[in-house]
Amino acid sequence: MARRHESLIPLSHEHHDALLLAWRLRTGDLSKREPELRAKHVSAFFDYRLINHLKLEEELLFPAIAPVLGVEASLIDLLLGDHRELRAKVAAIKTGGYDQVNSFCALLERHIRTEERQLFVLAQNRMKPAEMAELVLLCHDFSARLWRRNLAVKA
Repeated sequence: MARRHESLIPLSHEHHDALLLAWRLRTGDLSKREPELRAKHVSAFFDYRLINHLKLEEELLFPAIAPVLGVEASLIDLLLGDHRELRAKVAAIKTGGYDQVNSFCALLERHIRTEERQLFVLAQNRMKPAEMAELVLLCHDFSARLWRRNLAVKA
């Protein structure tokens, strides 16, 4: 597999963390725990990590990559649909739908694999080096603004 472009590495690291949580909940150390505890892990991860990741993809990454996709542009629609479904599953989990944890994890895994194996590969192969370099700066700035906004809300 080719090395991931530096502009996408922070997102890939976040994907790794999400995959680790999904694995822990489905087959790892959290798989046999109480449903309420498993739901709390999903809720906390979503609120403190995943929501900003989804916003960055929706508001910055997907629009930046979309112009180079050509016939694969429907991939963005699929991924946005996944985002809506992930949010809906988390909302259900937060209101007692503990039976949704495994399906949330399965969707999260599939979604991440699609981004890593398809979207990111297409972006790296089709975007110009200058576009990828600009993406590094935009992602960093966007993430910093999201964190500042979150800190202001919690203060």
